[in-house]
Amino acid sequence: MYEGAFGHALKTEGLCVPMDINTVFDIASLTKLFTTTAILRLASVGNLDLDSPLSVVAGGRVGEWFHTGDLGVDQKVTEFLEQVTTRMLLTHSSGLHYWYPFYAARDGSGPWMQNYALFATILSTILERFPRQNKTIYSDINFMLAGFVLEAVSRLPLHDAVAQLVCIPLGLTCGYTKGVDKTYRYAATEFGNRLEMKMVEDLGLRFTGWRSVNNPIIGEPNDGNCHYFFANVAGHAGLFATAEDLGKLGNLYAGNCSIDSMDEDLLIEAVQDHGNGRGLGFQVDQRYPLGCGHTGFTGTYLYLSRRHHLVLTILTNRLHVPTPCEIDPYRKAISEIFLLDMAKKRYINSIK
Repeated sequence: MYEGAFGHALKTEGLCVPMDINTVFDIASLTKLFTTTAILRLASVGNLDLDSPLSVVAGGRVGEWFHTGDLGVDQKVTEFLEQVTTRMLLTHSSGLHYWYPFYAARDGSGPWMQNYALFATILSTILERFPRQNKTIYSDINFMLAGFVLEAVSRLPLHDAVAQLVCIPLGLTCGYTKGVDKTYRYAATEFGNRLEMKMVEDLGLRFTGWRSVNNPIIGEPNDGNCHYFFANVAGHAGLFATAEDLGKLGNLYAGNCSIDSMDEDLLIEAVQDHGNGRGLGFQVDQRYPLGCGHTGFTGTYLYLSRRHHLVLTILTNRLHVPTPCEIDPYRKAISEIFLLDMAKKRYINSIK
C-alpha cells in the first residue's frame, strides 16, 4: 500500500546521512519475534514441546548447561528450570524480573563466550534479589532463555538457528551483525548507552566498559546485555533488518504467505491473547488496534492484523536525539490511518 523514508539515518554536527527505504535498523526487541518464529518451527515438526519444563528440554541439555561447577546446580535455578516452560517464556508468564544488567556482574571483563554456568550464577542472584512473581511481566530475560532453548533443540549456534529456520525460508536479508560493520547503511542509535547507565546506577551496580557517549552507536546492538554480555547475538535483541524484512515476517503471521514445516495453528495461536495482552512472542493491546505486534526500544514497530491481512512496520531511530521521546501515539495513529483506508476501500467496493 505504501512505503517511504524520511529524516536522517545519521545526524551529527559533521555528518548527515539521509534515511532510505533500504536503511538497516537495529530492531531491538523485535528480535524476540524471530526467536519465537524459530521455536515455533521446531515445535511444528515435533522437536520441541512448548509445555515441557526447561529442565527436560532437548533431553535435559538446558539444565546441563546451567551446571555451576563444583557447587552443582543452584537450588533456585533448579526449581526455576523445573517450573517454567518454553510457552511461559514466550508469553512472559514465567514471573521473572523485567531486566538486569548481566554485564555489570562482570564489570567489563569481556563477552561471556557461552559460559552458561556464569549466566546461571547471575540468574540465581536475580531470583534472590527479585523473587519470581505469579503474574505476567515483560522480561528480556525470558527471551535470553528462549535463545538457549533454540540453541539446545536445534543444536546450532543462535545466529545460525535464526538464519536457517526463519531468515532463509522467508527470503530475508536480515541477521546478526556481530558488530563488525560500521557503514552508514545502518540507522544510528544512542550516543553511548546513556539510558542504561542510569538504570545500572539505580540498581546500585557498577560497570566500566561503556561505549563512548561522544559517538553514535552504528552497526552494533544498542542493547547493553546483547552487546556487552552476549557478544552481539542474543534471543532478546541483536538482529538488524530493513522494513521489507519485517514486512515479510509479518506476512507469515497475517496469513499472507507460508513456509514449509510451520503449523498454521501455531501461527494463529501466536497472535491471540493468552492473557494479560500476551501472545506467543506477540503483544496484544491498544498499540495494535484490531491486531497485534511488538515494539523495539530503539524505535521499531511491527503491527499486523490477521483479520485484515494487513502488515505495517514503522522503523525510527528515536534514540538518536538529545532526549528520546515517547512515540507510541505516533505508531498507533499510523496504524489507524491504514485500517481506516482499508475500511473505506472495502466499503466503496461493496457498493459498486
